Amino acid sequence: MTLPPSSEPFASFSGERSAAIRNQLIDTAARARAPRRRPMWAIALVVAGALAGAGVSTAAFAASGTFTPNTPAAGRELPAATDDGTGAAITAPPGTAPGSPVISLIGKTQSLLIDAPTELSLADRPGDATHVRVTLTAVSAASVSWGTDAGGNNPSASFDAADVGRASAVTWYDFPLDDTTTTFFFDVDADGAVTATMQYLRQVPTHLAVNARGETYGVEGGPDGTPDLISVGGVAPDGSSVEGYARNTDLNAFSPDHTELPSNPAEALAWQEERAEKYPNGWDVDVYDSDGVTVIGSFHIG
Repeated sequence: MTLPPSSEPFASFSGERSAAIRNQLIDTAARARAPRRRPMWAIALVVAGALAGAGVSTAAFAASGTFTPNTPAAGRELPAATDDGTGAAITAPPGTAPGSPVISLIGKTQSLLIDAPTELSLADRPGDATHVRVTLTAVSAASVSWGTDAGGNNPSASFDAADVGRASAVTWYDFPLDDTTTTFFFDVDADGAVTATMQYLRQVPTHLAVNARGETYGVEGGPDGTPDLISVGGVAPDGSSVEGYARNTDLNAFSPDHTELPSNPAEALAWQEERAEKYPNGWDVDVYDSDGVTVIGSFHIG
């Protein structure tokens, strides 16, 4: 199915490749590390239902850096004094986590039923849109991919019949716009059907903040890279949820006893066995206030 250009706004997916791992040893060691929850920008997506329940392929998402935890407000205007229209990063305004983009909605939301391979023209998208948010809602059990890569290197999701009508039937992704991109592609299996809702966005990136100790803090994945203190959702001493910051070094440590990666095969094996014996259920790291000193809770790894 091919659709003609729409009179309303649509997007582009360009994934960035992860840096190559130095050698097979380090790669093996990294894969053996205890799994940990993603930082706040990824956690927020799950909470918002972005990846809830759907079998979303991580391959197309892993290095994108375009995840957006903050919810856009209809009609929100960005301060003219901090945005010259070039898309350059600005200081995060109140209510926006440093490192995450400021998002405003552009144009009207459009929805269409996808029950066959579909190509959608993006020729009439608004000039000031930087992204398009494409939300899929399962109408039936379905496997679907969606994005701007004609070769199929796009995000994908799978829905079971039990997902229909539940929060797990919904997944979304913000695709960055590119001047060379003119078509959006949907590919769904023969018996599947989803509703695709498309909303153009304008995203303005923000800088990380810096505390009195000179440490950067905020959301991982923004234009300034990984902060010293990464936004996470943790647990306060009284058991309630708390939002704060965990140290990048703590989150990426091989184990509490080894902050770096092993340097040879024997060391890798020894550390892995030690970790499995001492921390079979993972471990906790401190969650701090933005000052990097005040401990307000903990974050579990593993």
